[in-house]
Order: sequence, then structure tokens, then C-alpha cells
Amino acid sequence: MKKMIMLLLLLLGLGGAGAGYYMFYYAPEHGSIFDMYISVGKKPEAAPPVNHAAVEAKDDMSNPEIMDYYVHDEMLPIRRQPVISSFIEGHLYRGDKVHLLEKRSGWGRISEYFVYQEGKPATAKWVPLDGLHVNPPNITSAERRKTILSYIEKSDDIEKYQETFVKTTDDLLNKDRCKPDDFKEIGGWVRSVNFENEDVYFVYCGGMSRVNKIYLNAQSGQVFEPDNQ
Repeated sequence: MKKMIMLLLLLLGLGGAGAGYYMFYYAPEHGSIFDMYISVGKKPEAAPPVNHAAVEAKDDMSNPEIMDYYVHDEMLPIRRQPVISSFIEGHLYRGDKVHLLEKRSGWGRISEYFVYQEGKPATAKWVPLDGLHVNPPNITSAERRKTILSYIEKSDDIEKYQETFVKTTDDLLNKDRCKPDDFKEIGGWVRSVNFENEDVYFVYCGGMSRVNKIYLNAQSGQVFEPDNQ
């Protein structure tokens, strides 16, 4: 009888030791096998969620095979050298598609090298990679309208012909006949003095000479060039 009691106590002791190990050592570190945690134990902290979009974007920028991107910043400066203090050549705008020729330390080259002045080093056009993304941005019609208005906000008679100006500007940009900088340089559409009996306005696209002039008859919505007037 005494032997059976001693055997029973031994088994209980072993079981208690195993339970204690489970409660104080295994469960706090590995979690409960019943998906519950012992109150005296510390639940392991969950690993922070992985931002897959950020990881993919980083991989896209470091991947030498991916060279086609879209501008995600509202306005992205184009510089002559891949440094923030370099001269600004112009700008790209949200939604513009960009093909890179080279990636270097957070910058992308978008043009061939060119010597502006004899004896000076060759330069190219560079944009910061953090303003680009492999997928095009989702631009709503309201955002697009607001952006276009910012290009032409100083147009003559903007209150009278705002809708016509916005529609025509958007069409010229989509057809790549004009760039945003063309409108921003002169503030938008300028009233022409050559048409006394019609409300005709013009903008220069691609240069400031007569051949770069594009006219708009705001009354009819007709767009024409100097040789067709």
C-alpha cells in the first residue's frame, strides 16, 4: 500500500513539474497549444505588419530592369545634376510618364548628356526617385480640374471663359501639344489684340516665337495656329 502511495505521489510530482514548466516557461515564449495564454505568463508581442506596398516600391526603385515610372508628386523638379542644390531645368507633373536612362543614389536620369558651354562638363536631366512610382496615380476629375486651373489662373477673362479654358488646356496637354510649363510661364491664356470682333486668346507651346503660338476662339471653342487664322 505504501509503495502505491509513493508511486502516486511521484507521478503527481512529475505532472506538477511539467505543468509548472509549461505555465512559466513554454507558454510565455511559444504561446498556448490551446490558443489561450496563462494569466501569469507574458503574451509574446506580435510582429509589426509588413507594408507590402512600401517594400514593393523600394524594390521597384532598386530594380535595374524597371525604368518606366509615373510622377506621383504634384510637381517634380528636373535638375541638371543628381543633387538637390543643382539648377532646376523645369518640372514634371503628377501623372506624367517617365522613362529612366539611369538610376544613381536616389536619382533617375531622363535625358542624354549635353554640353551647354564649351569647356564645361556635360549635364543631363535628373529627377528624384522618391517622387516616382511604378503605378499611375489615381487622379479624380476634381483633382485634375484643380491642377489645370493652377496652370491658367492668371488667364485674361478667366471668370468669363473658365470652362472653355480648362477644357481646351486639358485637351492640349493630353495630346502633348503643350506642357504645363507653357501655361505657367505666361500665366495662362492671353487676349489677342489682332481679333477686334472675336474673343480670341493665345498661348505659346514649345517656344516663344510665332510658330509656337496656339490660338483659341473662346466663343466657338475653335483652336488654330497662326498660319490658319
